[in-house]
Amino acid sequence: MSKISALSFLLTLALGLTTSVASGRPDSHAPIGVMGDHTHLRGEWMASYRYMTMSMGPNYSGSSSLTPSDVHAGFPVSPIGMDMGMQMVGLMYAPSDQVTLMGMLNHTEISMDHIVRNGRTFTTRTSGIGDTGLGALWSIQKTDSHQVHLNLGITLPTGDLDVRDATPMGPNSLLPYAMRLGSGTYDLKPGITWTFLGEGWSAGAQGIATVRLNDNKYNYTLGDRVDLTAWVSYSIHPSVSISARVSYADWQNIDGADTRLNPMMVPTARTDLRSGSETTAHLGLNWEIPTGTFEGHRLAVEYGSVIERSLTGPQLGTDDVITMVWQWAF
Repeated sequence: MSKISALSFLLTLALGLTTSVASGRPDSHAPIGVMGDHTHLRGEWMASYRYMTMSMGPNYSGSSSLTPSDVHAGFPVSPIGMDMGMQMVGLMYAPSDQVTLMGMLNHTEISMDHIVRNGRTFTTRTSGIGDTGLGALWSIQKTDSHQVHLNLGITLPTGDLDVRDATPMGPNSLLPYAMRLGSGTYDLKPGITWTFLGEGWSAGAQGIATVRLNDNKYNYTLGDRVDLTAWVSYSIHPSVSISARVSYADWQNIDGADTRLNPMMVPTARTDLRSGSETTAHLGLNWEIPTGTFEGHRLAVEYGSVIERSLTGPQLGTDDVITMVWQWAF
């Protein structure tokens, strides 16, 4: 027996799960905030549209919140909040039962509110195409009840780094790192995903790393990142499931610097105030449309709120995240 098979067998015994699982269940997919969670059978396609919103603020240093006055002790300008909206269009195709290919395009809108020491406020905005994601899911262990697969992804630097807007410094000012639409680098995203289907409920876990492979054209590299998550889903109806999930993210400071920015003006222009970690609790709902004209379609939503953070700051902390998705398998 392989190590993976032995681990799955032990988990089955420990959790008391059976291996007789019906297909087409609403909880056969992970909560919708988890990407790359499932593979397809040979010849299957899946198209998706995903909309995610994220709000951030106030500033933190470690786990302690900061007032704008605290930030003004070191900088003339303090961010006070940020909102981001991202639309993502994805496509998956399985050339074999073992391998599923996928691609993702996105459009991002970001706005950030600021306050100056003299009390003046202003908002900067940017929008456009973000970095493009390509990847493959390689199933290394799969039965009726569980699956283990490798996540092999890469992002291409299609997001704009030269974003500009009006600020107190001028009508066409270069915006700092947090407002930019991409990394400017080729980023490798290796990971592993485990899922388990029991009688009426399911569980899973995933770990994904983001490794920056090069410096971008302005001689800096965003920090590497690790994302970990685990979830449990429960079917409350043959076509509806609810889920609870916990995620943890850890990211590093920026290496190098864009010398066009003034790091003394605002914390978001400082490369050494970009690292941190956050733990988020999520609740979700999946609706699998079982029959009729819309058979094969799925609608899902998930809400997440940060419950613990430690940030190298001053740095805006994430408040909450909402993800809504439509999927069509054919």
